[in-house]
Amino acid sequence: MNKTPQLKLVLVNFWHFPVKTPHFGLISLAAYIRKKIPNIKIIIIEGINPYKKIIACQPDLVGFTSDTLVYKKTLQKAKQLRKKLKTPFILGGVHITALSESFDSVFDIGVLGEGEITMVELLKIFRKKHHFFINDLKKINGVIFFEKKKLVQTDKRKLIKNIDELPYPARDLIPMEDYYLKDQLNLFGVKRLATLMTSRGCPYRCIFCGSPVQWGSVRFHSPKYVVGEIKMLLEKYKIDGIMFWDDLFIIPEARIKKICQLIKNEGLDKKITYFGYARANLINEDICRLLKSINVKRLIFGFESGSEKILSYLKKKSVSLADNRKTVKLCRKYGIAVSSGFITGTPGETLEDLQKTYQFMKKYPLDNSQIYILTPYPGTETWQQAKKKGLVSKAMDFNKLFVQLPPLKLLDFLRKDKSSFIKNRVFLNKEHTNSIKYLRLIFKMQKLAFWQNLMFYLKLIPKDLSLILKILKVQLFAKFGSQKAGNKVNSICQMSAENSRD
Repeated sequence: MNKTPQLKLVLVNFWHFPVKTPHFGLISLAAYIRKKIPNIKIIIIEGINPYKKIIACQPDLVGFTSDTLVYKKTLQKAKQLRKKLKTPFILGGVHITALSESFDSVFDIGVLGEGEITMVELLKIFRKKHHFFINDLKKINGVIFFEKKKLVQTDKRKLIKNIDELPYPARDLIPMEDYYLKDQLNLFGVKRLATLMTSRGCPYRCIFCGSPVQWGSVRFHSPKYVVGEIKMLLEKYKIDGIMFWDDLFIIPEARIKKICQLIKNEGLDKKITYFGYARANLINEDICRLLKSINVKRLIFGFESGSEKILSYLKKKSVSLADNRKTVKLCRKYGIAVSSGFITGTPGETLEDLQKTYQFMKKYPLDNSQIYILTPYPGTETWQQAKKKGLVSKAMDFNKLFVQLPPLKLLDFLRKDKSSFIKNRVFLNKEHTNSIKYLRLIFKMQKLAFWQNLMFYLKLIPKDLSLILKILKVQLFAKFGSQKAGNKVNSICQMSAENSRD
């Protein structure tokens, strides 16, 4: 009996900047493919420029994933790789799902939306025929490809209803010990933090969010599935922290209650510290008490604005300033740290609106906050609005869609304003593009967030010199751009660690 020849599939994620969390799409996809396709070798390659690694693998197929910000880089690298590799290139991810018209002929096939079932069908065809024929591709839902230079898109792929049918992500295919499980510099005593998703999608439709594009309707893993994965992470990787990576972890309430009960039944509330994303309109005394009981130490929210008008616009009237204020107070009461982002540059946002956000930050100082610019990503309502104004297109430089402000440097703290941060960006609030007062206030908010974050870190620092020095490096030297100073801190940290051992 002839043995089926092994198929070698390389899955690639190009980084825009170094990360500490694995790409969930790739490890979930790999796990499902491995479950359904016999005798297949899957290699996951991530990095800033893993060009040589990809070539060295000599794959039968290469699968790329890409968000919008890294799409230009993914495209460039794929074109370089095409000169060395003649194997099929398949592209998936949120960008091509949201903006299929930007698909490039360097790729043979694009996979739209959830990729598990689609990829398995493609691999079965390739294993059988060693090629992708147009007539075969037309029978597969959820793909795009070129036929005689014309872009063809097949019917939409139906969502996976019962996501408990998916195996746990294939974390064994990524270098967990090398960088994902290293000391996370976490101020809650966590040394080995792992990420976990208990659901797909979000029931809300904020105008700036791309989650509905990729996931469609929200679906949930069962409490038994979730707690089983937590136990596996503890036993296999010796983790002591879990970050729930869902868009919104705390729904439905009945499911969260069951998850918390199972966590306590298994004693996982004593062994692991938890973090996750939440929503202010869903926070109440019962939820806070419940999360506190399983050792949740931090919740991340999207407070977005201190102006009721702007908040209502961004979140479609689904949350109020009263919800945000209540949330800060309740989390403080139960000892849960609060993190949030604040959005600037919203069309129609006045100087008075922005001032209200600044005053909210001052009155309700958070444990960690970030200042963002409203950015029109493909597939969102914000993109559609920006497209009508001619601000974005499929042929644009996607590097302009960077939501974060540039990191502060030492000289920035001596300046009153820094308007250059909107240069080479899509800035939607055209009325204030040249407003010194408006841009100065954004800069002022960024500096306030920096000092508030730093004060929170300093309050929680244990009596551990090495950790203190690491924090100084991250919060000060790294942001000030002093490589020499950073190296010096590294040296002191090493000496401190050695002294602690002695």
